[in-house]
Amino acid sequence: MATERSSIVIPWYRELNKTQWYTLLGAWMGWSLDGFDFVLITYVLSNIADEFHLSLAVTGTLVLAAFATRWLGAAILGSMSDRNGRKQAMIWGVLLYSVATFLSGLAWSYWSLFAFRLLVGIGMAGEYSAGTTLLLESWPRHLRNKASGFIVSGWAMGGMLGSSAYALIVPNWGWRALFFIGVAPAFLTLFIRYFLPESHEWTEARAEARKEGKAAGISFFQLFSRRWFPVTATLFIVQFAGFGMTWPITSLMPTYLRSIQYNPVSIGQMMFIANLGALFGYWFGGFLADRIGTARAIIWTILISTIFLFAAFAVKNSFAILAVIMFLLQFTRQGVAGLYPKYTTDFFDVDVRASGLGITYNLGSIAGGLSPVWGGALTTVIGLGPAILVCSLFWSVVILAMLIFNVPKRVADRTTRSMKASAAHA
Repeated sequence: MATERSSIVIPWYRELNKTQWYTLLGAWMGWSLDGFDFVLITYVLSNIADEFHLSLAVTGTLVLAAFATRWLGAAILGSMSDRNGRKQAMIWGVLLYSVATFLSGLAWSYWSLFAFRLLVGIGMAGEYSAGTTLLLESWPRHLRNKASGFIVSGWAMGGMLGSSAYALIVPNWGWRALFFIGVAPAFLTLFIRYFLPESHEWTEARAEARKEGKAAGISFFQLFSRRWFPVTATLFIVQFAGFGMTWPITSLMPTYLRSIQYNPVSIGQMMFIANLGALFGYWFGGFLADRIGTARAIIWTILISTIFLFAAFAVKNSFAILAVIMFLLQFTRQGVAGLYPKYTTDFFDVDVRASGLGITYNLGSIAGGLSPVWGGALTTVIGLGPAILVCSLFWSVVILAMLIFNVPKRVADRTTRSMKASAAHA
């Protein structure tokens, strides 16, 4: 009888307590509202250009502004998260990006709006690093791939909310009203404050450090130390390649669809279906990785996604077939991005984890901003469709090589051995 009872398999969701579910909800809402606030400006660039008498090229820099300061947010709020706790840094990140989004609706000139967008980037990067580490450290280790996939899926939901809000608000109340509702995430901080506990893993590590008399340094600067810089640099390449693989599709596919004679309504429907595929892909990736391992799940998913990548540019005249292909393409190629937070945090100790994750991710996101540039340059030579294909394929080869040859693990192990050897000779 005892043997029969011990063989009973407990479903994974029953392994989590109410507090851990609350942590997922809070972190997921942080990501969703982060994505919601981030994409709002992409819908109203032409409105802003008309009001401030700017070209679309100039207003496009307002999108890049939030990218430009993400590394700074990761450095400041990531270090706060490592030193003072994940919860406090997450609250400050959410407050900063929501208030800055609200202020964007009050902008009186291009430069004032540009300044507010810089603040948005700082807050978003800080919320990302703090909220993600809080969730991953709160869940059991064998379920953290699921946690990673769940939280990243919030970004896709934020994009869907942004498109819905645009259609409802801007035609009736103008572009400024869209930013005014961007203050809504500030109320999330009340939920974080009263319902989310601090990371148990961080709390234990901080208590142990105090017991040993170790001072809490600024984790951002520690990333440049002999111990952490090789690992940070290697993981930056992985993140950069990940963005380089997915963003040519994200940023240029609507333009490609226009070039093959799809109308705006069809393009909107197609991209909604593609985003829905990404949403489900984030969830699926977490379950797959908990079963076969994080790196293996990333490798196999990228390889399978390559089939759909080629198919997406082979089919042109059938909306239904192309929609199915786009769903599967983003289910695999974009969905795998849900595993990057888990993969990255595995390489960092608790005292530098939030900064390490934030810096590698947010510097890696530069590839997202560069993807339209690379794609545009190649388009003049080989055409838009082949340009998207080549850019995405190139970076998929890079990330596959990094993972197949286990480069981050090799670098981390070599650095550890070198540090131990130095300590032995000291």
